[in-house]
Amino acid sequence: MNVKKANHEGFSLTELIIAMAITSIVMFSVVGLIGYGSRSMNITQAKVALQDQAKDGLNHISAYAMEADKADADAANKILVLTQTQYADGGTPDSVKLFFYWQDGNAIYFADSSVFADKSALTADKKYLLVEDVDDFQCEVKEDENTGKKILHIDIKMKDDISEFDCSKDIFMRNQ
Repeated sequence: MNVKKANHEGFSLTELIIAMAITSIVMFSVVGLIGYGSRSMNITQAKVALQDQAKDGLNHISAYAMEADKADADAANKILVLTQTQYADGGTPDSVKLFFYWQDGNAIYFADSSVFADKSALTADKKYLLVEDVDDFQCEVKEDENTGKKILHIDIKMKDDISEFDCSKDIFMRNQ
């Protein structure tokens, strides 16, 4: 008795459909993970860019504030005015320089008294962009309880289309 065995080479339709379904699930998962990773990377890069801008702005303000002998913060108009008095050899005031920082729209600008004489003259021309993507800029002059010296407290809230970043700094004014 010769019985031929059936030769079933290849896959059945059911096996192919199951294999395609499993492959699709795995591929959608991989694409989803890549998309999530890419979005996370974009958010992280945007946050680092905001942090860098805030750090650069705070460092600029700190450099001038530490050498200032007076700071005036106008919270309503979001303006900070730093005054540096230069003294001659005899200890008498030789010159006074003013440094202005103010928020206009979503940016903080900087100018000195060689450009503007007082804060009422702050205009759109002849200003120097210091920080972009600013949501809020607040300055407050406080007094240290122990020493009685002035401390300049600065809060900057940064925001762009992707992320947000808040930072603050207390600056001790050395030349009071």
